Amino acid sequence: MSSLTFVTAFLNIYEVPFENKDIEWRFNHFEKIAKTGVQICLYTDSQCYETLNELLEINNYTNVKLMPVINLEETFCFNAISSLEYSLPDSRNLKKDTKEYLILQNSKAEFLHKTVQSNPWNSTHFAWIDFSIGYILKNLDSTTEKLIILSNRQFNTKIFAFPGCWKNNVADDLSNILNNIHWRFCGTFFLGDAESISELYHLYEEHFQAFVKFNKKLIWEVNFWAWLEANEHWKINWYPGDHNDNIINIPTNYYAKCLKDKIETINYNYPEIEKFKPSSPSYLYHNGEHFLNTRYVNYSYSSTGSYVINHEKNTLITKNVASVLNDDFLPENYYEMDESSIPLVSHDTYSVGLEDIRLYSFQNNIKFVATNVNYIGNRTNRIIVGNYDINTSSYTNCRIINPPTVTGCEKNWIPLIKDNIEHFIYKWSPFEIGKLNLENNQLEIIESYKINSPDFHRIRGSTIFIQNVGENNLIGVVHFCEETMPRQYYHIMVLLDKESLKPIRYSDPFCFQHIGVEFCIGFTIKNDQYIFWVSKKDNDALMVKININEIPIFYDIKY
Repeated sequence: MSSLTFVTAFLNIYEVPFENKDIEWRFNHFEKIAKTGVQICLYTDSQCYETLNELLEINNYTNVKLMPVINLEETFCFNAISSLEYSLPDSRNLKKDTKEYLILQNSKAEFLHKTVQSNPWNSTHFAWIDFSIGYILKNLDSTTEKLIILSNRQFNTKIFAFPGCWKNNVADDLSNILNNIHWRFCGTFFLGDAESISELYHLYEEHFQAFVKFNKKLIWEVNFWAWLEANEHWKINWYPGDHNDNIINIPTNYYAKCLKDKIETINYNYPEIEKFKPSSPSYLYHNGEHFLNTRYVNYSYSSTGSYVINHEKNTLITKNVASVLNDDFLPENYYEMDESSIPLVSHDTYSVGLEDIRLYSFQNNIKFVATNVNYIGNRTNRIIVGNYDINTSSYTNCRIINPPTVTGCEKNWIPLIKDNIEHFIYKWSPFEIGKLNLENNQLEIIESYKINSPDFHRIRGSTIFIQNVGENNLIGVVHFCEETMPRQYYHIMVLLDKESLKPIRYSDPFCFQHIGVEFCIGFTIKNDQYIFWVSKKDNDALMVKININEIPIFYDIKY
């Protein structure tokens, strides 16, 4: 069973269906969600119970539990104000926003609370989802897949996540709250733990009747919630959303797993380079030896996420240090790579050096792929590939590779070798693989697939992909970030089919030590442990070990 139960309701409150949206129309849109198989508790009235029960049985929706009948006249909100005198909002849709409609909308908390009490699916978290939410969904395949994944997430113990159109609550204008729709909250979808759900219902018990009695107004549920929040009765986790597919885009920090208490960390005795700090390490196993390239940078991050650059002209500078590791992955030596060995013209620009080097093996050579600005000449990021000679600390056979199309920035190309040809994962949405055309130094896309699984639209490459132990697939780490301040980086393990190179499975998102700027471009496997090389805030490079079973990879990728 899932830790998340979805809750919804359909009560027939209109004598004449609003805009011809009868029970058949509404059920057709509800089916879009029911077909996913997610756990749903459905409330309805005595008038619709038999019809809905028959439709559920005909379609074999065993994932939908039809809850005990509740008529509108039996709800808490109806009875709380039944003896009061009140009017409805001045600016409303006269046909839709009736007394019955507003009471039904305000009853969402009660339906959720009843589900928490009965809890037929034995869930820890509960989500309200409007019965006809399918009506507002435009990207149905990807959004319903996202709901399926959402139903299997392990959420924070304490969470009450509400999407909304307005970042700031302006509910201090009472007249506006009483008479105009207030989109601080969308109302169509929200999610919380059992305790938080029940707390909202108890706030209704405490404040709803008094609010209507004092103001002589019955208002929309989203307006009442905004009033509760503005008057400090209620604390929630707000996130930006709208009445479309974005409404279920719950921020990752509400469910990402932090591995801090599960990992073993090993710090290296890196050599000091004045004004520089060790950043992201990249690992390669080549011809029976372990190699590591560690990027050094001359910047750090402030508490707000902005750069603090240690240079008189604010130039970002990268140096790279090579190491041979022993069988315990501990460095035996450190060699600073000689940037002057690169046979390309360097230009004066805001960023200097080979950034985010990934090492890979090709035709018995150690090669590198990196992003760069100063060898390009037009202040854009481009990709450079070449040979990485640790014996001479030099780069040879370096080439600037043109992207498939004109772009302003190129990063995170991930090398794959197939049929003795260099391929690169160019991007993840759509998932595109290109091969190098060395005659014109161009990456040519040869495979492209649309992925419907969540988060892949924002994924970027991180580590190279290696043979998975005991499996006929490749495994690696990818990342995505949420544009908060400072940014929040999250990691996902991904499996690729060894023959087609298509992604086949992936893990839940996770972080290693903290939610924030955290980068990982080094990865391998030893025995029953994953080994990662990570950086924190682009500094503080270290090695991380964790048992493989701590990061299960069980989601199938949907195309």
